[in-house]
Amino acid sequence: MASTRERLLYPLRIATLLILGSLVIYISFSLLPIAYSVYVAFTDASAKNIAPGPRLQELREVKAGIVSDLESRRTYIAGEAIKAKTLIDETIALLSELSIAIMRFTPENISIAVINDIKWGVDARLLEVKSIVTSESTKLYLDPNIIKPLDVALRTLDYNVWRHIDLTLLYNIHVTEEDLAKLRESVIPAIEEVKGMLVESSHALELVNSDYEGFMSRVVEELDMQIEELTLHFVGLDNFRTLFSNPRFPYSIVKTLMFVATSVPLKVMVGVTLAIIYTSPLVYGRRFMRGLLLVPWAVPVLLSVTTWRILFTPERGFLSLVFEELSGYRVDIYVNEWHAFLLYNIVEVWLAYPFVMTVTMAALASIPKEYLEAALVDGARTLQILRSVVLPLILRPIAFATILTTGASLQAFMIPLLINNGGPAKTISLPGYTPVTGYSNEMIVLYGYNRAWLDQDYGLSTAAFIVVVSMLLVYAILWYYLLYRRGWSSV
Repeated sequence: MASTRERLLYPLRIATLLILGSLVIYISFSLLPIAYSVYVAFTDASAKNIAPGPRLQELREVKAGIVSDLESRRTYIAGEAIKAKTLIDETIALLSELSIAIMRFTPENISIAVINDIKWGVDARLLEVKSIVTSESTKLYLDPNIIKPLDVALRTLDYNVWRHIDLTLLYNIHVTEEDLAKLRESVIPAIEEVKGMLVESSHALELVNSDYEGFMSRVVEELDMQIEELTLHFVGLDNFRTLFSNPRFPYSIVKTLMFVATSVPLKVMVGVTLAIIYTSPLVYGRRFMRGLLLVPWAVPVLLSVTTWRILFTPERGFLSLVFEELSGYRVDIYVNEWHAFLLYNIVEVWLAYPFVMTVTMAALASIPKEYLEAALVDGARTLQILRSVVLPLILRPIAFATILTTGASLQAFMIPLLINNGGPAKTISLPGYTPVTGYSNEMIVLYGYNRAWLDQDYGLSTAAFIVVVSMLLVYAILWYYLLYRRGWSSV
């Protein structure tokens, strides 16, 4: 009867659908992103090809019909190319006139009208050239020999020619011979550079008419190159080889392990000590003090780390000034890597000791009072009770807290990032490696973050994170072996 009721209440079909739905959700939102992240570590993922969007599809569609489209417009495109070439040649002549005018100017005979006429003529012609080249009807922009020198010429003209002329001649009420000399020194070479770029573009436009097949070939090659740049490629272990071929990543591993070796003992000692002190009935107001000691756990990490950075800011931070006043030694977290490393440890202890303290206090509360009373009856002193009774009984919880906080230190990120971005910068050198410049306190996770954020090399960044995960996995397996296979769990 009961089984019949259960079948009615929980039909097998409904249960199966719920289970399958849960699996789909779990795989979609958990396993697939993880699997994709692991895959990215073995690719050349970058800002260009990680999510190319519709641009890649657009290029492939253009390439599919580009040859027939260019062939059908041969006469029109060749005519437009000659038109653009003529305009460029006229522009080159105007720029030569500009150079001559600037060389002849004196403070007494400067003619703003001449400059404005030449500028208007140059800009008008280049604007028309640009419209012809970038038109979808000509597709001349797909020829790199045309568009690249033209773009360089336009940028150079704006920033290195017109801007200097405007600042010296148009916006300067009183122009001196010295001003003109500086203008000639900066503008004349820039004009020659622009003319050189325009000559290259003019020559490429002429080839469109004389060698149209070559133009079509260059267009196809350029499209292939753009498609290749936007395509994600599997590169195998290349990212991991790159990681370990540069001393910055091995050095970040060394610095991370050093941070673990220094911060974990400090966190455990401070947390255990405070827990023992403020569980003692001899301490007045211990409950209130325990509440205050848990404040770092409640404050956001961003606020805590930023506050510590402000306190230790060189020449302005309160603690930095106090320490310098008392010791005569200047602390500079932006210049000295070990000063910054020490501050990392201080902040790590500040953030993590509440966790260790809480675990230890819970363990202390579970100690039977009979054990402590028996030790007192036997005449044991406080330190003897602590060493022989209390510590052995709370060793396992402390070991558990140590394991967890060690894993957190291996993933150190927010502290070095917010204090000084893992700096200061210095020459990183390790045996067998060519010295390079890098950040002296760049932990592994921060290294991977910088490769993604600064270099936009997502494949290399994800490879660095895979190394971190592998280290954590080895660490977890090692502790499991020691605790359960070797009998440490009975301690």
